[in-house]
Amino acid sequence: MLNLSLASAALAQDSTAKASSFFLNGYIKDMQTFSIDSNFRNVEWGNLIHNRVNLKWKPSEKITGAVEVRSRILYSDAPELPAGSIAVRNANEYLNMQEVWVNNHSVVFTSNVERLYFDYRTEKFNLRVGRQRINWGMATTWNPNDIFNSYNFLDFDYEERPGTDGAKLKYMLGNTSNLEFACAHTSISNGNIAAVKYSLNKWNYDFQIITGVYYNKPTAGVGWTGYIGDAGFKGEAQYFSAGRDSTGHLNLTMETDYKFAGDWYVNFGLLYNNYGLSGPVDAINAIDLNLSPKNLMPTKWNLILTTTKQFSPRLSASTTLLFSPGTNFFILFPSLQYNLMTNLDLDVFWQSFFAEVNNDFKAMRHLGYLRLKFNF
Repeated sequence: MLNLSLASAALAQDSTAKASSFFLNGYIKDMQTFSIDSNFRNVEWGNLIHNRVNLKWKPSEKITGAVEVRSRILYSDAPELPAGSIAVRNANEYLNMQEVWVNNHSVVFTSNVERLYFDYRTEKFNLRVGRQRINWGMATTWNPNDIFNSYNFLDFDYEERPGTDGAKLKYMLGNTSNLEFACAHTSISNGNIAAVKYSLNKWNYDFQIITGVYYNKPTAGVGWTGYIGDAGFKGEAQYFSAGRDSTGHLNLTMETDYKFAGDWYVNFGLLYNNYGLSGPVDAINAIDLNLSPKNLMPTKWNLILTTTKQFSPRLSASTTLLFSPGTNFFILFPSLQYNLMTNLDLDVFWQSFFAEVNNDFKAMRHLGYLRLKFNF
């Protein structure tokens, strides 16, 4: 991170004056993508150049201003771009701060202001207004409590996760409790979201209780994180009212994790989505992975197991297995990360999707990625 301290000549003459500070960082990534059909016969190639620039300004200890811009260039030999949706605006964002420079059948080039906010902070009070990430999730893979800006856990190339246009006000009630109010407006019709979150610590667990309005319908949730022995235990539940004439929507997740000797880490979790698919499908496209706060997975029951091993300070590997009983939907997601040198990483990712379709369990597609990332 680059830290630039600036002060005017007049301020420089005053030994008690504090200089303003600017912080600049970001990255540039080049990722080769390979989309392979279920039989490993046809391969479609693509390349994604991904750049992010983050700038923060701190004129004082209490005030922070931030702007973060994300740009992506995708080109492919596919008849239609498999990821052409990068030109589609994030539905969480109300103001259109995206520019689509190029958008045709083989090349997409977009830039978007991902963060643009003012933050005021004191010992007990914090106000943030503008485009920001309102992060209310406590679990690792799925976050039912993250009603403002949920993310797709399969989108590994989006570490910062999406933001939303709104305001957040937090007040510390004590050393272990606080009250937070947030509201946002999205580009979706009737896209108002507003909620209050009460956080506290009890029995060595962190709890949160949420109540509010999600697109003009009541919603309520609870989350927790703590330990059972040496194993972590986290969970979240969120209920969305559907009105008098239909069933409400419930998402519930629980997970446990443990770090073994030899730098082995294991995480096991489950997700219940009462509106999800509960049986085999007749067509592959019935399994829709365009996820949202109310649809964290398209299937009713979901089990996930992730193992991570740190082989050396530079080399680590991870494998995720996801299975949805009933629908018999399965994802294999291994990855390998290697630090080539300071600020330069080489990563390999693979995703294979399988499902039971018309009583036949078969592969849907395979995706491979080779990514080089430089941080500055």
